[in-house]
Amino acid sequence: MRTPVILVGVDGSAESRTALRWAIEEAAHRGARVEAVLAYHREPAVVPAVQMGLNPYGEMPQRHPARELHEAVQQVRAAVPDAPDVAECVVVGDAAAQLVEASKHAALLVVGTRGRGAVREFLSHGVAAECLRHAECPVVVIPPTGHL
Repeated sequence: MRTPVILVGVDGSAESRTALRWAIEEAAHRGARVEAVLAYHREPAVVPAVQMGLNPYGEMPQRHPARELHEAVQQVRAAVPDAPDVAECVVVGDAAAQLVEASKHAALLVVGTRGRGAVREFLSHGVAAECLRHAECPVVVIPPTGHL
């Protein structure tokens, strides 16, 4: 028998950390594995040529998605007694599409939401709404409740 997987979307926000904490606590109760997924859009690899070699995108800090995810996971695991291990997965692409695809092998998908706007507006926009519509497993949406 396979160990059930609880999949959780992490984007570095306080809301996603709350979702990660909920997923870790739930996994401990169910005897499940946790997979934390961070999806991002890759920065352009080629910069258009401009006069005097100036970067038209400015001095943007380099993003390190794997490090961001690892730091979030470590911070949340440290706050949960006897937290199980968390598999960390960084993917390139649209967060909703990546989570929906990954939901094919999960027993549960957990996402946080910033909770902006009315329920009607929430259900028509955002990663959580897309996951609710298209995921192939049950979805838990963690509302904003504070910061870890």
